[in-house]
Amino acid sequence: MFQSLSSLSELNHEHILNVVNGQSFGIHIKNFCPIETVEHAKDVLYQHQSQTMLDASTPYVRIGKGLIEIKNETDRAHYHEVALDNIRLIRNSFKPYASPIDQLRLLLDEVWPTGAKLLQVNGKKCFVGICRFQRAGMDLIPHTDKLERNTPSHDQSELLKQLSVNIYLEIPEHGGELEMWDIEPSEEEYLQLQGDRKYGLDRETLPPPATSIKPQPGDLILLNPRLIHAVRPSSDSVRVALSAFVGYFGENQPLAYWS
Repeated sequence: MFQSLSSLSELNHEHILNVVNGQSFGIHIKNFCPIETVEHAKDVLYQHQSQTMLDASTPYVRIGKGLIEIKNETDRAHYHEVALDNIRLIRNSFKPYASPIDQLRLLLDEVWPTGAKLLQVNGKKCFVGICRFQRAGMDLIPHTDKLERNTPSHDQSELLKQLSVNIYLEIPEHGGELEMWDIEPSEEEYLQLQGDRKYGLDRETLPPPATSIKPQPGDLILLNPRLIHAVRPSSDSVRVALSAFVGYFGENQPLAYWS
């Protein structure tokens, strides 16, 4: 179900195309982030003063502001206003080591035939590299992710597929598994499944997940977030990951990434 790679040097554009075309759920690169970088993150990111909650019901706190959080044009303006500052905040948090997000950006640019770039919306650059801390006991319920929910309609026409990347810095001993369903609902179908819920889907209304995977600290997973997916509750410690989305616009077009 997942393409498992033992090192980032094994990744090529065919692996990415397999996810785009639905031939695999995703790519699992073990030890993408060196252990010394992971340990440094514990000393810096975990204590960072920029940690904020989205709201009281959200199962995580985060460093950086995600495009998914935009609710209105005031939110949109602020998101773009602080995008580059947040990129540099994450980068500087890893000094003297290389930021895993910067390594991801270079890797995508190298392996994709036409390269990769930072997404722009209405000519304004996006942030990439949000750091999320999923609190112990909190369930990231089944859901899908779509750029179209958070960008103006005239800026979506060329996007063909959306991928998601997580680079894991801490995983609890018990819980924290990524679950995936082999279900990619249309937006109309998703809203019907969602019913009156403000976010996500009721697990009880879904069949069992098609697969689950438990990454280790330092691992990277790239997947299709338009398939229903979830994260099991972290029972004994926080689950920490750097996250980004990757847009596919065609095999002969550059990839674009954002958070």
